Amino acid sequence: MEKIFRNFIKTAFIILITTHINNVSNANQEDKNYINFKSLKHNNSNMRLGPGERFEIKWNFKKIGLPVKVIQKYDLWFKVVTPDGSIGWMLNRLLSKKKTVIFKNNSSIYNKPSINARLKAKIDKNSIVNIKYCKEDWCKIEAQNYDLIGYTLRKNIWGAIASEPN
Repeated sequence: MEKIFRNFIKTAFIILITTHINNVSNANQEDKNYINFKSLKHNNSNMRLGPGERFEIKWNFKKIGLPVKVIQKYDLWFKVVTPDGSIGWMLNRLLSKKKTVIFKNNSSIYNKPSINARLKAKIDKNSIVNIKYCKEDWCKIEAQNYDLIGYTLRKNIWGAIASEPN
């Protein structure tokens, strides 16, 4: 009887460990599905040290539309990376699916995807615009505030679509 009980305990332990390993593997796979870009929905968005309001506020962002790269999800919280490389956790209601990019330096916007095309505007570093798509080295962007649609070099921007592999 004691031998049967020991075998039962061993079997139960093996099943428990196997289930745990599968759950960890599935959770890691699920996290990979959340690697994408979002943008800040509000002008007053807190980034915290951990996934919960009990964690200390690391940063308070005041720039609506700022693109962030989501690298992990936990419950209603996303672990994000900002354009300057800061990492922290943000509540899902603070983030939008709106695809935006930020300019890494002072740049130009052209009417066609070519540096020989007509220059439509100069744009300052840290300007945030909506992004439509990227094709090779060029991205089509839109700045609704300025009624501006044009093309810029992919290397000058960071955020949704532009930072994803070709």
